[in-house]
Amino acid sequence: MRRKKKKQITKSSEKNHAKKTHSIDKDGLMNKLLKPEMFLIGVFILALSIRLLYLKQIISTPIFHGLAVDVDKCESFAFQILNGNYTHKDFIYLSPFYPFFLTLVYLVCGQNHFPVVLIQGIIDSISCIVIYYIALKLFNKKVGITAAFIYACYGIAIFYTGILLAPTMVIFFTLLFIASLLVAEDKKQVTIFFISGVLFGLVVLARPNIILFLFFLPLWFFNVLKDKLGINKVIQGFLLLLVGLIMVNSLIIMRNYSIEGRFSPFSVQGGINFYIGNNPKATGKFMSPQGVSMSPIDQIKTAIDYAEKESGKRLTPSQSSLYWFFRGLRFIKDNPLDAFFLYMKKFALFWRKEELSLNIDYSLSKSFAPIFRFPFISFGIMVPFAIIGIILSFRRKNNILLNLFIVSYMISVIIFFVSARYRLPIIPFLIICSAFTLYRLVEVIQSKEIRELTIFGFILILFLFVINKDFKNSTATLSTVHYNNLGKTYSEMGKLDRALIELKKALSINPYYEGAHFNLGNVYLKKGLITEAIDEYKKALEINPNNAKTHTILGNAYTKKRMLDEAISEHKKALAIDPTYAKAHANLGITYYMKRVLDEAILEYKKALEINPNLIEAHNNLGLVYYYKKNYKLAIEHCDKVVKLRGYANPKLVELLKPYR
Repeated sequence: MRRKKKKQITKSSEKNHAKKTHSIDKDGLMNKLLKPEMFLIGVFILALSIRLLYLKQIISTPIFHGLAVDVDKCESFAFQILNGNYTHKDFIYLSPFYPFFLTLVYLVCGQNHFPVVLIQGIIDSISCIVIYYIALKLFNKKVGITAAFIYACYGIAIFYTGILLAPTMVIFFTLLFIASLLVAEDKKQVTIFFISGVLFGLVVLARPNIILFLFFLPLWFFNVLKDKLGINKVIQGFLLLLVGLIMVNSLIIMRNYSIEGRFSPFSVQGGINFYIGNNPKATGKFMSPQGVSMSPIDQIKTAIDYAEKESGKRLTPSQSSLYWFFRGLRFIKDNPLDAFFLYMKKFALFWRKEELSLNIDYSLSKSFAPIFRFPFISFGIMVPFAIIGIILSFRRKNNILLNLFIVSYMISVIIFFVSARYRLPIIPFLIICSAFTLYRLVEVIQSKEIRELTIFGFILILFLFVINKDFKNSTATLSTVHYNNLGKTYSEMGKLDRALIELKKALSINPYYEGAHFNLGNVYLKKGLITEAIDEYKKALEINPNNAKTHTILGNAYTKKRMLDEAISEHKKALAIDPTYAKAHANLGITYYMKRVLDEAILEYKKALEINPNLIEAHNNLGLVYYYKKNYKLAIEHCDKVVKLRGYANPKLVELLKPYR
């Protein structure tokens, strides 16, 4: 009996031990699954899944095919670099970072949009991890996980991963830059500040206004780091950061010097952008002065033409930029009260819910991706929490870096004008502040501090109301630009009837929109409606008679109607505005060729090739002219050049030259 009892006791104890072991194993597994690292992996997978689904949905839509006007320019510059042309004169009109990024992707993956947006989707998902690290260092793990999750589901960040523009990369490298500063602080290694400088340099190349942060950084170096590193190491660290920054930007300084003869790492768009934000008609949003194009590169070129006419002398692009900059300063000096209210308006716009469009409208473009039916987190929902977080963390010495960046970046935007794209780089840092607010709110609720909770709730509701209330004109967007870009994109996709619908929508909103008239003319030209095309080009020129591109395209339309004298007149007007316009010389050459004035045609083709040696149509047409002048050697030479540049030549020219090879 005793033996049986002993056996029963032993079995019972074994069962209890097994239960305890199983319970411990289960608890251990749960603890592992509940670790912040596991949550972070989950957030990364969520972010990547959302972005991949979004990319899948937009492949056949205008978003993917260049709905944003800047895409064409970035791609064009990338192709120039791939062809070995590192000093094209137009390079000074655009920030260089993104075209170089495109070049690198095209070099490795081929000239296809999908690898670019796929890389951007992956990089934006990795940004969640960097956000976690920054929030962890400034606050704690819970704030970090919350911030990473909010960014994973932040609508406009998802949207820009599918567009060939810089915001996704700017956000990523800005986060890396701030994270590297925190790593240097944590490790107490001043050499890391050199890496910070390199990262900062890359960000400045992509978004030049961020350079203002350089003047705020010493407050963090000499206020926070001095106690941790000592004054000598702080000075060394700051100098190393400057070395890294200068080293990266020196490459672009040398390029700009070779193109224009000026020592500057910046493009020449700063002056006109400053005037857009500081003039008697400024609204705080993007607008284009009378006589200045709204298209990215054309805007700067027409601004140069305008500045030259006003000043009565030839100006370099940088001199023109200074002209517009000082004109904006003159407005501020002569109208201090108006300027003050304008800056208050820009301050309010910066913190409002609206995602103000630049040349692509987020709110209107979302309709192309069904995934945006899901209520992703928006600026209007996130930013009230962020403002409270900034206030709550203001006295925390740990958060000086975060607050300095937010303040400096905000100032760097409202100096110019407010747009969704320019506001984006600050979003991850506002998200971190909003995550801290949520963390504190949970703490207050758990502690049941009714007074503090009431104050908290009142301030939050007040901010939510002010930031999200639809004031008069607050919801107005640049929908005209959106419909114009949409029409242009449909035209490039070959959907001409849909293009007509969208361009007419743009003109119904703003009948004086030059770009929409120009693009509508192009669609009519593609449809063979030449008379209608000519009418639209003329309307565009009534709005802006100084657009060389419109003059020469109108000349092409006249050529199609065999109105050759009118065509020659328009091409000459284009060249009077811009003597370096290679395509205008080539188009004039075509018209002379059609009139059988072959010597004049040769002269114009040669001028075109002096400006752009790789202009395929000039080589091709010059080959034809030389054939008809019986100069078969030069005809073959230009035909071969076309083959080298494009891979094949005009079949007609190849056939004509066969007997002479």
